[in-house]
Amino acid sequence: MRIDGKKMSMVFLTFLMVIFLLVPAAASTQVNLVFNGYDYQADVYVENGVSYISGASLQKIPGLQVEQDGYIPLRSFFESREAKVDWDNSQKEINVSWCEMNGDWSADELMIASTKVLQEINSYKLRGNTSIEMAIMGQDTTETQNIPKINTLMEGVFQQEPMAMYCKQTAKLPLEDMEITEEEAQLFDQGEMTTEMVWKDNAIYQKMSPFSDQWIMMDLAEMDLMDNLTNMLQTSPQQSLEMMREFGVIYLFGEDVEINGQDYYTVKNYVDSLTFKKIFEEYMGALNLNSLITEPGTGEEESAENTMSIEQIMEELLATMELDYYIDSFINKDTLRTEKMRFNMELKYQLDETVNPEGPIAFDMKIAGEFDYYDFGTEVELPDVSDAITQEELIEQMNTMEVPEEE
Repeated sequence: MRIDGKKMSMVFLTFLMVIFLLVPAAASTQVNLVFNGYDYQADVYVENGVSYISGASLQKIPGLQVEQDGYIPLRSFFESREAKVDWDNSQKEINVSWCEMNGDWSADELMIASTKVLQEINSYKLRGNTSIEMAIMGQDTTETQNIPKINTLMEGVFQQEPMAMYCKQTAKLPLEDMEITEEEAQLFDQGEMTTEMVWKDNAIYQKMSPFSDQWIMMDLAEMDLMDNLTNMLQTSPQQSLEMMREFGVIYLFGEDVEINGQDYYTVKNYVDSLTFKKIFEEYMGALNLNSLITEPGTGEEESAENTMSIEQIMEELLATMELDYYIDSFINKDTLRTEKMRFNMELKYQLDETVNPEGPIAFDMKIAGEFDYYDFGTEVELPDVSDAITQEELIEQMNTMEVPEEE
């Protein structure tokens, strides 16, 4: 099974940039589940006076580990974990309160307070590492290619007002397993690929090394996307929480921890496939991903081919994806600043023969990472992008380049 290294790197970059069981019908009543005061979309039913919830629905709640398949008695499950469970017969609702409070704080209120603190501080830096493991399966399910772990360093800065952002990602690529050509392999410096992105003045600037040192600009002011992204990043803490609730995201307390002598609250949340699709379509649906990740130096014909390929990849990824994304945020008990984030993600998706002519392939990715936030309130320094050109200007330059005549 041959995997196109260039396309696979595009799949990886595209993704990073962003319940299965049936309810038995016999003698059962559908009810609603209210979890920590909010409607929670779950497979729940009542039969002979006993409420049941699917294991798949429980897996979506951060901090829970469920080994049992099928449906599980809801009350006994949560009460064994010291949760409070009440039945509202008039509303046909089950109310569950679990890991909702820590002292005087609710998980929601603490997230609002921490977000407000970060907005008032206005700026911070971040640095962290991720590891990516991937298995690729061909049409013959016995044909599986396990790609060695990819380690990635992420660095960045963020400023709330005026909006400014910089992100640099350096990935160690397993070139020997990507079946790329010798010429392509020579492009990489010690197997590294670095992508940089700057967001300022209503524009995104992107550079991908080792392909080019040229900054490429995309003007967001000309796109309907700009208002959506600005609103998402500059919304008030309360609005942000309500927005996440609408998408089905819930916040729970984990165990308090001590890191380097400092006490931290732990707040957990979870994103599944449905939630991710809602967020992506709401805020990123209008984004021209091709402009963001098209390689500088790509000819017009090849650029058109890549455009079609990336669009197909995104369509199939969203249509076939299975996502479990768990995030732990660590909030300083003294300052209420979020100073560390840890996540674990498992993503599965498929691409058919329209994307991979050799036949359908399936991907199983496991990604884990940890980030530190630091230098709060310091002046933000961004790379110099004064020489940036647009994608159209780049293509025009490529078309006007003199091609040596063959002798």
